Amino acid sequence: MRLRKQVYIYFLSYFINAGLSFSILSLLTHYLSTYDYGVINLYSSFLMLLMPFISGGIIYPLSVEYFKRPKETYGTYFNSAQAIPLISLALFTALCIALQHPLSQFLKVSPIWVWIMPVTAWWIMINETAMMITRNKNRPFQFAFFSVGKNLAEIALTIGLVIGLHWAWQGRLLSAALAPAIVGIISIYLFYRWLLVVKKIDWSNTRRIFLLSFPFVFERLAVFVMGYSDKYFIDRYDLNGTKEVGLYGLGSQLATIIFLVVISMNSAYQPYLFKKLAEGFKGKIHKTTVWYIAACAVTVAGMFMAIPLLFRFFIGNDFQDAKPYAYILCSGYFMWGIYNAFQAYLIYLEKNRQILLISLLGMTASLSLNIFLVPRYGAQGAAFASVITYSAMAIACYLLVRKYFIAKA
Repeated sequence: MRLRKQVYIYFLSYFINAGLSFSILSLLTHYLSTYDYGVINLYSSFLMLLMPFISGGIIYPLSVEYFKRPKETYGTYFNSAQAIPLISLALFTALCIALQHPLSQFLKVSPIWVWIMPVTAWWIMINETAMMITRNKNRPFQFAFFSVGKNLAEIALTIGLVIGLHWAWQGRLLSAALAPAIVGIISIYLFYRWLLVVKKIDWSNTRRIFLLSFPFVFERLAVFVMGYSDKYFIDRYDLNGTKEVGLYGLGSQLATIIFLVVISMNSAYQPYLFKKLAEGFKGKIHKTTVWYIAACAVTVAGMFMAIPLLFRFFIGNDFQDAKPYAYILCSGYFMWGIYNAFQAYLIYLEKNRQILLISLLGMTASLSLNIFLVPRYGAQGAAFASVITYSAMAIACYLLVRKYFIAKA
């Protein structure tokens, strides 16, 4: 299938996802209080903290090795890699049960929600793995099924639980736990059909995969620190506490539309770039990278024009003060898109140490800026901290690509 057609399908699937996500968001602002929405954001943010530890960072190496290994050996590699998340799932489930009381107080939920966090993160990882495989197989329609199917299940469950049963924030959290499990069961079935699940695990291979994947744990952990940890600073230091977390979380979710567009482009951009590099491309920066960044810029400009209309016609009255956060955080995601454009080169060249260093830079900058800005400027300080952090990472990644790729050309 031609690249342009793939991009259209991937973009359409993420466009539908963005619409479904916005539908849930708009719905919740009319049926939940800002405090309830704050609880949802605190819980979902902690789930994002667990994700890199549960996945073990295996998805990026699995994606790259798909193009490097013969099909006959990739199944064994895939199977050996899946042992890492299963071990992590057992360890973190035990840890969450042991720490259920302080975690439930911290997240403002009952202990049962703490118990199910690790398995929810594992199902999300299974769904992401299925999407990665379908993307690498050049099967965008299957990719769209997994991507859109999860959100369709989630919105249906949300309507039933939040509106139908009036379960408030509990209904939203339950729908977010059940939807990935439903799609995940289908994913595991297809793993068997694709001959990716074999009887034997090569533990020496598992160890090698763990060492290769470990830097990506920190790369994903950096995503949490930079995109989600700020909510805990707001909950602690902003005068409005959890209510302001709800407003900030709404602005963040609107800005996530930029994130979805970037990820949709990655679905075609990264495999295409990896293929060109594997074929011996020796240019400086491939032209698709320039188009990728330009598409990010156009998306952000369109989002800036859409925000006033979205708040006027779709967002509940109690959430109107979230508008400034949406503008600032959209700008931050644009810089994150630039970082992703150049990170693909480092992934292909297996510059895992450099990826780790950039992740550590981002985490350090984000935490330092939030510690300094949020007590002084509240939630708005957290929004500006996000823009500064992503800008620093984008610049650092570009400079490393110049050193390790352009210099070799």
